[in-house]
Amino acid sequence: MRKTLDIDLYKNGFDFQKIDCIHGPIAAAAGYFNYNNYFYFCYLHAIMSNTPKYLDSGFESKENKILNCMGLELQRIDCTGKTPEETMHRIAQELIEGCPVVMVVKYNSLFYNKYYKDSTYILDHAIIVNEYGENNRTFGIKEASLVRDIVNNCENSDIFFSLQVTFDMLKDIFDESNKQYIKENQTFANSIYSIHRIEDVSIDTNDVIKESLLLFQDYKNDFINIINSYNEQIEKFKYSIELIRRRFYGCIKPIFHLLYDHCNQNNLDTALTEITEKIIEDVRKDTLNFLYRACITGTKITNEKQNDLCSKILNSDEKLISLVKNIFVNKEKKNYINYYVDLTEAYNNQAFEENLRDDSVADITGEGTHYIFQDLVINEEWKKGDFCFKYSYFPSQPDNISCDGQIICVPEINAQYINILGCSEFGSYREDIEIEYSDGTVQRITTDFTDFYQAAIYGETIYWIGAAADRKNGKTNYHNFNARLFAKRYRIEPGRVLKIHLPKRKNVHIFALTLTEEVIL
Repeated sequence: MRKTLDIDLYKNGFDFQKIDCIHGPIAAAAGYFNYNNYFYFCYLHAIMSNTPKYLDSGFESKENKILNCMGLELQRIDCTGKTPEETMHRIAQELIEGCPVVMVVKYNSLFYNKYYKDSTYILDHAIIVNEYGENNRTFGIKEASLVRDIVNNCENSDIFFSLQVTFDMLKDIFDESNKQYIKENQTFANSIYSIHRIEDVSIDTNDVIKESLLLFQDYKNDFINIINSYNEQIEKFKYSIELIRRRFYGCIKPIFHLLYDHCNQNNLDTALTEITEKIIEDVRKDTLNFLYRACITGTKITNEKQNDLCSKILNSDEKLISLVKNIFVNKEKKNYINYYVDLTEAYNNQAFEENLRDDSVADITGEGTHYIFQDLVINEEWKKGDFCFKYSYFPSQPDNISCDGQIICVPEINAQYINILGCSEFGSYREDIEIEYSDGTVQRITTDFTDFYQAAIYGETIYWIGAAADRKNGKTNYHNFNARLFAKRYRIEPGRVLKIHLPKRKNVHIFALTLTEEVIL
């Protein structure tokens, strides 16, 4: 059996100059639970990393200040007294329980990195372990440094590529790194980390912006301290200039990426955002360049110049805070009333089997592939984030609709949304569904169905993920990939829904439907 936790490539994310190569992987690992968590984490990290308190906090505590607002927690696993092999088994157990693992390692421990075995290159790095195959004792990792020297500089070069490694390969990476951390008496000695969901939280850009406004209440930019202490630390500044540049200039893109996204989602004008971004970029770039030119010549700067630089930084920070306050949306409180559509009479396909068995007749593809029943919520409300379904299931019975133009009758339910739990097989499809109202009007909407073996490609939410099996010649074995069910919500014209006309595409499967009425409180 193989357990895979789906984590995106994040091709539209940020390279190590925008978010460092430890926090980038933490952000991506958080993205397992919700794709957008990556961008939320990067935004809040970019703001917090500019404050002096952030550097003084403990590793887990400062990460959890961000992760907790997403309902997540980074947990340290103490490996003291454990052999490297026992540590690998613990990693496998974390993955089986649905928790991605973050390993902080040394670049020189990575056999695929150009600094492998280079004892002079001792920088830290993080990799994500998100996959484990029990049968062949292999792990899947997500590695952001693989194409760093290949991808064009104008693009994100820290794409989280998948790499398959053996049990012993990962064990050696951990062991070689850990020996160095023990010698250094480092925070990361005898440690691995996993991310757990501690609360079912659904957040959006507005919630994240609200969180950042709390940070801004007591905001002090550490760049001011660096400017004021420059004359006493010229040599240190010269040595640290690249890290300082990444910290105070690299952070700009993750911050404004989220702000632009928020404006687009809420139909807000981006003119003020563009102006503010340009001001902050220019001020920080000019300040860094001035200090760099001064430090390479060993030149001290006058008190007047220090005050001028600090004033410009403070003014640009005030503009950022003002912008964030300006685009925060005070949303009306809403209540959602769900009606769970009974699909059981239309069920014509069996996708799930209770366990791995050779006499199963479950078959979603027509060629023997089916799902193994695990971690499903059946015959009661199944809530995740903003979604809620009631999936009717009975063992060894049809449990989904293979779409063939069926008409689902509804007892005139008021709704503004239709929520679909489904998937497709042998390809991903966009298919029309017709909504028929009690007044005789008909609305056609285009719905999305990603193939169950891959991560969502149409922006759906992965609602369930589990084992897939294949039955051939009377023998059933696990597939080396996951099965998935996807959820997506579609806005429809308000009215009393009478009938739902499903598409004529047998490769598309629907497991549950929910009609939702939105009520303003």
